[in-house]
Amino acid sequence: MKKLFIAVVAAFIGISANAQFYVGGQFGITSNSESNYSTFNILPEVGYSIADNMAVGAVVGYNTYATKDVRSHGTFVLQPYFRYTFLELGPVNIFADAQLQLGFWNDKVYVTDDTTNSTSGTDFGVGIAPGIAIPVSDNLSFVTHLGQLGYYNDTFMFGLNANNVLCGVYYSF
Repeated sequence: MKKLFIAVVAAFIGISANAQFYVGGQFGITSNSESNYSTFNILPEVGYSIADNMAVGAVVGYNTYATKDVRSHGTFVLQPYFRYTFLELGPVNIFADAQLQLGFWNDKVYVTDDTTNSTSGTDFGVGIAPGIAIPVSDNLSFVTHLGQLGYYNDTFMFGLNANNVLCGVYYSF
């Protein structure tokens, strides 16, 4: 029993020596007067590096989409993930996040100035999101997600284009 305890403590110390916590996330505002819509995203993120090329984390945040005087759609986002860095090209790390996506939304349609119709629901999905991390210092990195491959609310998604890019800053400690 004593040997088992020492082995477990040694394994924990070995894992902890390589581990780092990080915080960061994405923030974005879009307004398009021509198409008559605006968006707001705040998606903070926390994670834990369990090895040089692996991490676990979660995004917890809010995004909203609104058209002037007609509709608003807000979603609370919960997105745990497993990150694997599979390629290091000098200072650039290329990774993929295996994600579980949960969204709790509320939709309002303004019928008249005094009347609204509201609906709410839950979204669910799984996917893989490729990305690039560029460390600026030992503690600071710029991270970009470049789209997604997955299944979300009865829809298969595959996108690696400029419409699916999310950029953020991470601080490791």
